[in-house]
Amino acid sequence: MSEFPTKGARPIWIASYPRSGNTFLRIILENAFHLPSYSIYYLEGDKHSDPSAEALENAPRLPYNWRESLTDTGNGALIPIKTHGPPLDDAAAIFIARDGRAAIHSYFHYHKRFAFEQPSLTEVIAGACQFGSWSEHYWAWHPRTRPNTLLLQYEELVNRPDDLIPRLSEFLGVKPKAASLPEFAELQRRSPAFFRRGQNTDYLKEWTPVQMALFNQVHSAAMEDLGFPLVESAEPATGAIGELAQSAARLHRMYLEQLSNVARSITDHQDDVRRVQELSASLERILKPMLQTRWVRLGMALKALPKVSSAELPAWPSGSNGGPASEGNANRLKPSDENTQSSSLDLRTSPPSVPSAGISARG
Repeated sequence: MSEFPTKGARPIWIASYPRSGNTFLRIILENAFHLPSYSIYYLEGDKHSDPSAEALENAPRLPYNWRESLTDTGNGALIPIKTHGPPLDDAAAIFIARDGRAAIHSYFHYHKRFAFEQPSLTEVIAGACQFGSWSEHYWAWHPRTRPNTLLLQYEELVNRPDDLIPRLSEFLGVKPKAASLPEFAELQRRSPAFFRRGQNTDYLKEWTPVQMALFNQVHSAAMEDLGFPLVESAEPATGAIGELAQSAARLHRMYLEQLSNVARSITDHQDDVRRVQELSASLERILKPMLQTRWVRLGMALKALPKVSSAELPAWPSGSNGGPASEGNANRLKPSDENTQSSSLDLRTSPPSVPSAGISARG
């Protein structure tokens, strides 16, 4: 597998709301174009697992300094990068859209199986979860009007993946390689926990009329823009429902911002500890030779300087400029047994125990 380029990387975002076929598209890029893809949630040095990375045969980790390698020119190495967040720049993107009800329903079950957060289905519909509102995510990308953006439908990925190859080839500017694409049923056998169902109608059996009314109130405009028909609810939709949903999503965003601030503080503290350790090691390298000079040893023998333990004092060289040549002088300058406590400076410090911070709720 090719390494992430140190410079000149040309990113192409693989963007979607969670559980909308992002990982399946990465498998297509890997099999049909031999293009390794990365994820902003799967970085070098991270300890937490990533179920989507485990569902891929080859999932390289994104370097921590990956942003420094990006270029604005069109001549760099093409690097597909997965994201569930809003756009970070104007780089090219492939956006995968799925019926909002199916994506939300699958994302709710993903939380139950993999994530530390356990929001209710109503909260996920309202957008009070890690990646927020389904429709707000769609409008942030606005793939129908965003320049240099290819809009794909989830159904195309699952039902007709081979038909997408010519469109992907034209958009990427890369010729496809000879390869067979796995069917969704094969992916389910390979990773049944991650590729759970692949269907778009499970929500009809589990959603209450109130939850359906909430979805229609909050997400109807995005559904209409994508051409997905709504399901009428027995419960009337009111303005209060939408206001409560927006309030819940806003409070959850504030909560996630606080978590991010805590994580940044921990990272900054760990960096400070590392810098202190490096400084201490540097000072120790400078001071250690000084403690072994003739005049410092003489000062310690005359009690003009604090003594170090005899175990830390190397033997005097015999008959040289490094110290007294005679056994008598060596005995007179040897620290007495009455003071064997070490007073040498130990500048090495041990970092405090800091909990690792990680948030994982991806698809």
